[in-house]
Amino acid sequence: MKNLRILAMAALAITLGSCSSDDNSDNNSGSIEGTYELREFNTSAATDFNQDGTSSTNQMSETNCYNDSQLTFRSDNTFTYEIAYLSVNADASSSCTSYEVDGTWSATNNTLTATYENLEGDDVVINFARTDDGRTLTETRTLTNYPDRNSDGGAVTRLGSVQLVFKK
Repeated sequence: MKNLRILAMAALAITLGSCSSDDNSDNNSGSIEGTYELREFNTSAATDFNQDGTSSTNQMSETNCYNDSQLTFRSDNTFTYEIAYLSVNADASSSCTSYEVDGTWSATNNTLTATYENLEGDDVVINFARTDDGRTLTETRTLTNYPDRNSDGGAVTRLGSVQLVFKK
């Protein structure tokens, strides 16, 4: 009877020991699937787009137009990118714009590659660096346009590098 009790205790200890706090659903360590929200839209030069007297390289501090941008990656290797951004119009005005694209993704080491078809029918490939146990995705664009203001206060676009940081 004593051996049976010891055996039962050992089995219970092994069972409890195999479960860990890592098993909760909030810890997606290494998992790609899920939704990532845009947290930073960093530009190569600081702007004061909202004209509050404080310049920032994070354009999310300058306008709320980027706030609804997010990526959702699914286990079947498909994704949806909800793209929200500031559009600079030909008349030097600006407006918030958004659209959604669907595509496929693959991952190799710490790089996640997402591919979708644009309105012209061309494939667009985005490479994200994965960090922070896969909970942060960063896209770097070396030459792209981003919003700024000219000396008259009109909305313009500048050419430079942009870094988008998404967090799960």
